[in-house]
Amino acid sequence: MYNDNELFDILNESGDKTGQTMPRIEVHRTGALHGSVHIWVIRRRLDGLEVLLQKRAPDKDSYPDCWDAASTGHINAGEDSLSAAAREVGEELGVDAAPSELIPLFRRRVREDNIFNGKRFINNEITRVYLLRRDIRDEELIPEQAEISELKWFGAEQLAELMKSQEGSFCVDSEELREVLACAENMLG
Repeated sequence: MYNDNELFDILNESGDKTGQTMPRIEVHRTGALHGSVHIWVIRRRLDGLEVLLQKRAPDKDSYPDCWDAASTGHINAGEDSLSAAAREVGEELGVDAAPSELIPLFRRRVREDNIFNGKRFINNEITRVYLLRRDIRDEELIPEQAEISELKWFGAEQLAELMKSQEGSFCVDSEELREVLACAENMLG
């Protein structure tokens, strides 16, 4: 589970480190700009692409019980995004990914101000989005129990419809998903 005292590098609008660090709890209380990673796991099947999603644990401080990208997390102070992506995949999915298997796709600017469990949570981050380019077998996946309550493969075609019909159940950004699927379609042939 997360640690409120984890330190994050504070970023400027260009995504460069400012030299300042701040504890996690303060970052989300004040809305300080920081870095995060989203790692998508997608596989090709005969009937199309499948997307692995994690269901966030019910006691998470943001988006509890919501379906999200396969692995997500913050970039710790002093860490680069590729190292953070490899660390998060290992921690959350139990997969030891080589840096060469993590393909950088794009970066996104995210700013959200929400209330979760009665507490204000400001998410102000630059997210680096990666695709894990590796054929993952289900038996390789060992979800981190404190962070993830379930892992599930979704057909890419059905996922967009599910996200519309079950809006509160997903915290996946539909624009990010569209971009990731377009990239995956090109890379996975």
